[in-house]
Amino acid sequence: MRRLPFLVLLLFVLAACNDGGTPTCVGPNGVCGIGGLTPDYNRFNNAAANSNKRVTMMLATNDAQVDAYIQHKLKGYTGAAPSDYLDVAQAALEIAAGNDLSDVSQGVLDSAMYVVSPDLYTICGGNSDVSACVSDWGSDNSALLASRLTELRARAQLLDISSVDFATNIGADTDLTFLIDSSGMITGVSVDGINYTRIGNSNIFNNGDTTITYNSGTRADDWGILGLSYSDFGVYQIATNGVAEKNIPFAGGYESKKIAENNIQSSIDSSVNFYGAAVGTVTNETDETLNIVDNRAVLNFSKDTGASTLTANFADWYNIVVTKDMNSTDANIVFSGYTGSADFQLSDGVTNGKANMNVGYYGPNPDTGIPTEATGLVGFTGGGLNMDVSFGVK
Repeated sequence: MRRLPFLVLLLFVLAACNDGGTPTCVGPNGVCGIGGLTPDYNRFNNAAANSNKRVTMMLATNDAQVDAYIQHKLKGYTGAAPSDYLDVAQAALEIAAGNDLSDVSQGVLDSAMYVVSPDLYTICGGNSDVSACVSDWGSDNSALLASRLTELRARAQLLDISSVDFATNIGADTDLTFLIDSSGMITGVSVDGINYTRIGNSNIFNNGDTTITYNSGTRADDWGILGLSYSDFGVYQIATNGVAEKNIPFAGGYESKKIAENNIQSSIDSSVNFYGAAVGTVTNETDETLNIVDNRAVLNFSKDTGASTLTANFADWYNIVVTKDMNSTDANIVFSGYTGSADFQLSDGVTNGKANMNVGYYGPNPDTGIPTEATGLVGFTGGGLNMDVSFGVK
């Protein structure tokens, strides 16, 4: 695989830290993992989130994490102590998003203003028209407010990752879900009703002689993309007594952040391209498997028709173009440019066929109808082969 130049990679990482969805650099003291960057030692350190991101880059915050973050942000606050940190968190999000504040009590609002910015609280706290003051301050500090909104969405918004079902192409009974503890840390996975316990801070989960390795497409060194906030994709692999089965593609995300395709079509001004990666497996008639990867996959959403089209070029296999209509999972697939061995080539004359494709579009504010990322699955059987692919794009 061609490696990105360091400067380009650095720009990607910095962009991912402020993409409107999630600051992905949430290691200890805010370290991004790139040499030479100076960490902020006053940055909020969320041990559970740091651990979770060794498994998935999805945002995941529970009550305990939000409470801890709000307490951290209220250091130095001299107003009345709030009775409910979750109320303060929600009010801070409303302020940063520029939403109506008329239903927020004064005590909660004062605390929330301080969380957004101590300067905002100093200027607008006790003002006779707080809403107008906050609006004016936001207009004068738009860049700061946008940055605060990104951080608040990552730190102060409840997102229960254990509620997400990661689907596979091999049936609904094999959906994967995360298990978490009271701190919000991922402690295990459940697959087909069987629970597997996480090994340390790794992406490996164990149940007796069986392990599951969860390989997120946003973390893999060779085919990953940076920072999906509300969904994930990739492959997991089950091994029993050290004998590994074939990779199983998965994809899924938060229902609360999902955007219906008809809402996207009516909200966007023109067709949209999303860029990312696709990964999967091909199985032939003798049950041999081939792992396939493309880290330059493209997903197009058509403004005119609402169709979704995935284009992926797999080294040592085919280039594929898969198109599905809006609100459908039936798709057409076209194969071209075969470069692999005869073991994984379609039968003579097969260049296209019917496939199954599902796509989940997600965004920080679904009410706008504008997605910032998408994940999904493609399945095809024909020409003597079975193909299962997951993809993630932003």
